[in-house]
Amino acid sequence: MVAITSWCSLTARAQQSTGSSHTYVVSSQVGEVIDHQEKVRFGLFPYYAADDFKEARFLQYFSADSSSNSVVLQATMRSGELKTRRFTESELQDVRRQIEGRSQELQQYGARNAVAGDSIGGTYSVELRSGTSFVGVLLARSDNELEFDAQDIGRVSIQKSNIRSMQLLSETQLRKGWEPVGNGTRMFFAPTARNLRRGEGYVQDINIVLLGANYGITDHISIGALIPALPGVGLNVFAITPKVSVPISEKFHVGGGLLYAFAFGSGGGIAYGVGTYGTADNNATLGLGYLVGSGDVDASPVVLVGGATRISRRFSLLNETYITDGFLAGLVGARVSAARVSGSLGFIYGTGIPILPAYLEVAYRFGRVR
Repeated sequence: MVAITSWCSLTARAQQSTGSSHTYVVSSQVGEVIDHQEKVRFGLFPYYAADDFKEARFLQYFSADSSSNSVVLQATMRSGELKTRRFTESELQDVRRQIEGRSQELQQYGARNAVAGDSIGGTYSVELRSGTSFVGVLLARSDNELEFDAQDIGRVSIQKSNIRSMQLLSETQLRKGWEPVGNGTRMFFAPTARNLRRGEGYVQDINIVLLGANYGITDHISIGALIPALPGVGLNVFAITPKVSVPISEKFHVGGGLLYAFAFGSGGGIAYGVGTYGTADNNATLGLGYLVGSGDVDASPVVLVGGATRISRRFSLLNETYITDGFLAGLVGARVSAARVSGSLGFIYGTGIPILPAYLEVAYRFGRVR
């Protein structure tokens, strides 16, 4: 309230005594508007909490006769509150030096660790084995530890052995404050061409009667299995689900795999190829599969069309549709996700099929994400 009052009085005096004002660019590295990521990246404005900060800009006011001027930092918080702070020339120079110095450090760290695989300067969601989580900009890495500039707690060095998971946040996740809730590897039953990362996996219970698990052997190869939740009660099924995925670009992946089941003394399944465009949160998939069994391959392919879109922090909409020989069937529904636990509900639909709830799943993500 004091800051707003001071700003109002300052603005009133400026309007009375100045002839003009404009945005002051303290450094070309940040431009006219300094956003949340730039504040964290360059370690700016420590008097404003990172989790409350939205953006800021410097405004320069000139007197009517151009004999004097003043510069004011105008910061907008996530709540919409406006805070201001007057800067002297020496304070502006300190900010400029801070930005230039941090930029050089990040470039040096990036060059030094270019082959390491982690994105120096990227913002990550980090979960420690102790259960503590934070969001921070990766500043440097060594053989045994990573250094972050974390929101609220500043610079911190973490031993790699203490990190349970670490995921790079997309621009959408940063802007909306969404944590990662999976790598978009499947819809309901149907796979996408995106793959589990090495060391990442999940276990699931489907319709109470089936248990499943999938694990990333590498960033491009995963293996999974389905077994009855209650062996010996009549559902004698075992299935394996290997998959290979190759990224063509950041948003486009292609892949292929097999779902092969053994039940009641015989085996059969579907071999497929898929292409997926999009991110982990929003993607579309087109695929083609062939039924296989007893050494034969069905001549009529099954076409898969599906996708997912994340509409809020916890809620995603899903669809997968299968088309073959003029017959259409699919699942449509939603998934509610937390960082490691999710629940899905799907409704079956199709040619001559009434819309009914047919898919209920609970899944738990595990493992360490590099």
